[in-house]
Parts: sequence; C-alpha cells; structure tokens
Amino acid sequence: MFSSTFLFCDHLTGERASWLAAVIGAAVGRCPAGNPGRVNIFLTGDALFSLVDARARPAWAALSGLPSVQVIADADELRLQGLSLPGSTWTPGARVTGTGDRGSFWGELVSTLEREWGGTKTAAFLLCSSPYMSRVPVYMLRFLAQAVEAGLHPELYCYLDGVHTLHDGQRPSEFENIGRGVSALAGTAVHSCRDPWFAACSRCATARGYYQMNPGTGFCEPASCIQDIAIRNLKEILARFPDRHPVASHASGESVPTENEKEGAPHLVVFITNPPYGTEWTFGGISLAIAAAAEGIPTRVVFIEDGVYALYGTHEVPENDRIFNIQEMIEATTDIDGLSYFVHAPSLDDRGIDRKGGFPAAKRVTNEELSSILFSAKDGSTPAPAMRVLFF
Repeated sequence: MFSSTFLFCDHLTGERASWLAAVIGAAVGRCPAGNPGRVNIFLTGDALFSLVDARARPAWAALSGLPSVQVIADADELRLQGLSLPGSTWTPGARVTGTGDRGSFWGELVSTLEREWGGTKTAAFLLCSSPYMSRVPVYMLRFLAQAVEAGLHPELYCYLDGVHTLHDGQRPSEFENIGRGVSALAGTAVHSCRDPWFAACSRCATARGYYQMNPGTGFCEPASCIQDIAIRNLKEILARFPDRHPVASHASGESVPTENEKEGAPHLVVFITNPPYGTEWTFGGISLAIAAAAEGIPTRVVFIEDGVYALYGTHEVPENDRIFNIQEMIEATTDIDGLSYFVHAPSLDDRGIDRKGGFPAAKRVTNEELSSILFSAKDGSTPAPAMRVLFF
C-alpha cells in the first residue's frame, strides 16, 4: 500500500487532470480490497481554476469519488481568485481549508508530508520560478515557514529562474519581498534551532550573472547576492535527495510505501511537460534527471503533454545557435545506469503525432503503465521504493 501527496500551484490543464485521474485510479484499483492507497491532492494558485473548468471537472469528479482520494483547495487563494464560494459548478468532493487562517492549508500540507515520511526532520522546496513574475516563491515561503513551525529543518533548492531569489537589494513596491522573506525565514529557523540549508544551482546562477569570475583570485564568487543562499554545484543539491524527506515544488508529488516498506533512498520521476526549446524547462528537467542518475538515484524521465514534442521530427540546431540539441542529449545518455526514458502514448495520440523513427530511447507507456511507474509495488522480497515526482 502507498500514501501519496501532490501539490499543484500553476495552471493545471484539463489534459493533466484527465491523465492524473486515470493514473491514480489505476493505482488505487490495484490495492488490496479494504486497504486502498491514500492520495492527497493540494491545489493553490492558478491550479484552483481547474476546479471550475469544464474541461477538468470530470476528472476531478472521478478522483473525488474515490474514497481514498482527497482534493484539498487553498481557501485564501480561492478568495483571491474570486472562487471563494463553492456552488453548483464546483467539483463535488473538493475540500476547502485555510479560511480565517492563512497557515492552515500549508500547515495541513506539511503535516501530511511529515506523516508520510515518518521520522523526517527536514522539508524542502525546489524553486524554479523567479520572484514577482511568479507567485510560486510566495508559496515557497509559506511552505517552509510552516515546516519550521512544525519543528522541521527547512531546505531550499533554487534552480532555473528560481536563482533570481538570490538577488540582493530587492525592493518590490507592490509584492511581498522574497529576498527579505528568505532572510527572515533563515533567521527564524536558526533561532528555533532548525538549521536552514538554502542553495542555488551554480550553472543557473552563472548564466544569470550571480556567480562571476574574480580576476584577482581566479575563482568564481557570488555577485549581488543575499548571504542566506549559498551557490552550489547541482551535484551538491542532489546529494540531499537520497535522504528521506519531502521535496515540494510548483508542481510535484510523491508516493511513499506504508507500513513496513519504508526502506531505501527515494527514486525520482521527472515529467517533461513543455515543448523543447521555447523555454529552459525541458533542458533543465533533463539536466536534473541526468545529474540525479549520475549520483546513483534511480531516475525515470517521462515526456508527457507538450513535452512529447521533444521526440517529434528530427531536430537540427543552426550553426550560429548556442543551444543543446535535446534529441542528441537524450540519445547520448541512454546508457547511464539508473536513467530511463518514457513517452506518454495518450499525449502523442491526442496530438496526432508519433516519435521520430519510433525513438526507441523512449518507451511508449499507457496510463496503466505510467501508474505502475509512479506507484511501484513490491517485487518479491524487494521493498517498493518511495517516489519523488517533479514537473518541468
């Protein structure tokens, strides 16, 4: 049996709600009678609009109809979005929490994760979105503040545009100051004897000008950075992943075996959901997956939704364009131990496309097969691994 929790903060499409419902429904259906798995789906921010979106409502209704599944909505963000009064257009079974207490939604999320990762002393957030352009950094602060209040050590991993949180001298006129919030959070954690571990990926920080070569010393040094976040190699950040603690993100999940099955380091599933070149999401997600596998973390990469375009056609990068060829990147890493590639067959079918030449590097998987990847069962005497799930 398993216990699973998902968090969605960004726009959640009807397509994602649909395949989530199919995948979770298949996993619950495989559980022994009278002993179903438990699934909690926490929704905040723009993900809340999916509750009233006619394209997503059937999927939420199907999930809410399962006795072992809970859909939990953030009341404060509902009011902000103009969705504060549930009515006939709402998804039946969705539960609202947080009314009158901003921390209760995040407190319930932290307590749920703490319960699933029994004995954990840490809670982490992988931040990939920049302050002010996105509201996700605000959610990061609320999540980690509740972690500290629960007696856990807060960890922050800044990646991709999340490294803009480093910037010193932030002075937004209309928004919550994220840099000041991180510093205050670090101070609160130290005073509570909960050591913070805040880090930013050195590659991402260098690309954005926060890690520069000092001509005098010959070494790279932080530039215009707050002191509370250290710039570290991605390898150092991923060295935290074998520990058994929750890692939340803008779109994330986990599946933790229950009872006597809580053994071993968690595995990793990375969903690639964006087209290959318009943003850094696909390159960043695959890079993280490759680095994780190189560190000995069993990792599966699933191309799904618009991410399937990474496998379509034949990509040819112009000579004057400094960008990685995603298809060559995949093909060059298929021999890495512990790294596997998959492509979601329904996503291909919905778009009327298929993989380039079959692209054998990525195996086609149905919703049922994807369910088996996310919610692994015991194989004979081998315990089922805990799974971390990250969306890019």
